[in-house]
Amino acid sequence: MEKKNTNKKLKADERGFVGTWLAKLLFTLISVKVWGLAASLIVSTWLLLLHNQGVKAGYDDIGISGGEWLTFNTTIWALIFGMKEVFRIMERKDSDEKEMIESKNETQKVIASIKAETPDLKTRSVYTTEGMEIVGEESAEA
Repeated sequence: MEKKNTNKKLKADERGFVGTWLAKLLFTLISVKVWGLAASLIVSTWLLLLHNQGVKAGYDDIGISGGEWLTFNTTIWALIFGMKEVFRIMERKDSDEKEMIESKNETQKVIASIKAETPDLKTRSVYTTEGMEIVGEESAEA
């Protein structure tokens, strides 16, 4: 079974680049995180402007200072993009584990077919210190 690579990176001069780029842009604009980043930036900037204009509610200033604006926005952006990277890493790890399990299953099928063809064959499995399995060594009983 041949696995098709769906994550192929296209170069700017390759056919399909513009369509793929536009689709990626569209899905990014639809994304909740884009709207969340835009909303947090707009609201925090509005609060910063209120603070700088000296708007008061009673005796208290309304708004946030420049330091608070910077802290808030960098924290939000770092959280969103940090989590994006965490999810990307976990997706890759899950994909690698799935491939490893499929490879192990294929190996077990081959071993089972060899054992079925030669019923008098006595083999044992040996595990290395790294956890790798060495299959097919003759046992001491043979």
